[in-house]
Amino acid sequence: MKRDKDQLLGHAEDNDGIQEYDNALPDWWLGLFLFTVVWGIGYAVDYHLVSHRSQVKYYEAEMAAAQVQWPQNVKKEIVYDAATVEAGKEIFTANCVACHGADMKGGIGPNLLDATWIHGGEPEDIRKVITDGVPEKGMVTWGPVLGPDKIAKVTAYVVTRNRDAAGTPDGATAPEVAAAGTAPAGDAAALSGEAIFTQNCVACHGADMKGLIGPNLLDAEWIHGGTLADITRTITEGVPEKGMVSWGPILGEEKIKAVASFVFEKSGQSAQQ
Repeated sequence: MKRDKDQLLGHAEDNDGIQEYDNALPDWWLGLFLFTVVWGIGYAVDYHLVSHRSQVKYYEAEMAAAQVQWPQNVKKEIVYDAATVEAGKEIFTANCVACHGADMKGGIGPNLLDATWIHGGEPEDIRKVITDGVPEKGMVTWGPVLGPDKIAKVTAYVVTRNRDAAGTPDGATAPEVAAAGTAPAGDAAALSGEAIFTQNCVACHGADMKGLIGPNLLDAEWIHGGTLADITRTITEGVPEKGMVSWGPILGEEKIKAVASFVFEKSGQSAQQ
């Protein structure tokens, strides 16, 4: 039976004059709708059960491709052949001497040739410090800057130089390096306040102690106090807001006492002149 078209159902008086028709949907529209339903079911079956695809797999594939193109998180094996160590030296010279000195005995940053490693002295510990940095101590996060290949090379160079200085062979562990040491704790030369100052403080305060980045140590102005106790406390705790490193964990109590006494004596001699 043929159905009437444009048959009004009324309700206009209840809907601001809007008329309602009871017309069947066009065959082309119904056919397209049924086609999309069948297509959707078929696509879902193929996607999940036949081709075994998923959003998780697409994500993993994209991350793998990104890791190949930008391998920031891929660790390179640390090797100690002459070519690698020489390449590490070039990287160190270009990026690290400003803080650690050309002789690696420290400046703004700590001495890399002694047996004191605050964050661990194993090769992987050193690599981690270079990669992640120590922002609270002013150590740059070099991972995104150098990449894993250069970091592995400069790590090999630092480890090699440190072991050479300690007289220990490649493969020695951190305790073995510490046992070899560079100087006994009571060695007068190692505890010389002047030597400690030269190795660690001249980059900021100058060889003449009259100030570069840091303040003049020979005048009468001591912002945080000029007594021996004040100077010892300032060196130990640092003044982070002014860029002064906290030397306590780096130098240790004995060396801090020595360098504080040296600064105090030099400042006192200057004040008398």
